[in-house]
Amino acid sequence: MGLIAWEGFGIPIYTYGLVVFAAVVLGAACAWVTLRLRGERTAPLLDLLVYGLPVALVFARLGFVLHNASQYSSQISEIFCVWHGGLSFYGGMLGFFLTVLGYSLVHGVSAWHWLDLLVPAFILAIVVYELGIFGMQLTMGTPFPQDVPNDHTLMEYVEYRYRPMGFENMLYFRPIALYQAGLQLLAFVIVSLTAFIDAHTGRRFRPGCLFLFGLGLVAAIRFGCGFFYLNSHPETVLPLGRLLSGGAVLLAIVLFVMRWRSRPRYF
Repeated sequence: MGLIAWEGFGIPIYTYGLVVFAAVVLGAACAWVTLRLRGERTAPLLDLLVYGLPVALVFARLGFVLHNASQYSSQISEIFCVWHGGLSFYGGMLGFFLTVLGYSLVHGVSAWHWLDLLVPAFILAIVVYELGIFGMQLTMGTPFPQDVPNDHTLMEYVEYRYRPMGFENMLYFRPIALYQAGLQLLAFVIVSLTAFIDAHTGRRFRPGCLFLFGLGLVAAIRFGCGFFYLNSHPETVLPLGRLLSGGAVLLAIVLFVMRWRSRPRYF
């Protein structure tokens, strides 16, 4: 799968952009189904998409620029050239989270309630994203030894042009993005079942607990899989992605305990 899907009128259509678009569409569809099953109004979802997608785009670009600050330090004008590529999917999700918070404050509704409703959609979007990353070979795990026989073991053949410097002679790598997609799909099933139980039984989570539970699962998967990433900077003690995901796990646990202990009744 190439980085550029096709060109129209001289404008390149990036495969990464199509992957993100598919993640957004399927995530929005999942959110719509969730709202319908929970008997919620779907009109606010359209408002969130109208306001949230532009904000997400800004944060996606900002996240990518901050992560590659040295690349843009000498070319400030390139920061605004979104059509040249360069978006952070997780930065975009942060922007959408902030939109949900802002929307809830303006309309006087519970942000925790809306985050609980949307968390299955967020996780499904991550699954789609990771599958796309696997197909594009943008993220790869540590290499398998060259003497590993081809016994149909789950591994990823990486084309020569995508192999990192110093690993040109390695043929097979751990398909870390595929591992993450599978684990996140499992997290999606677990959170969806938990949401179903929460909605159809007399025992209820306090608002926000379902979201924090899902956030903790997603971040823990990202943190665990981070140990199998091919690190292009081996001198780094703790890579940024693992640091952020580990911090997200701890934050989710702390907030979950605080929300859980403030519930009027327990599971």
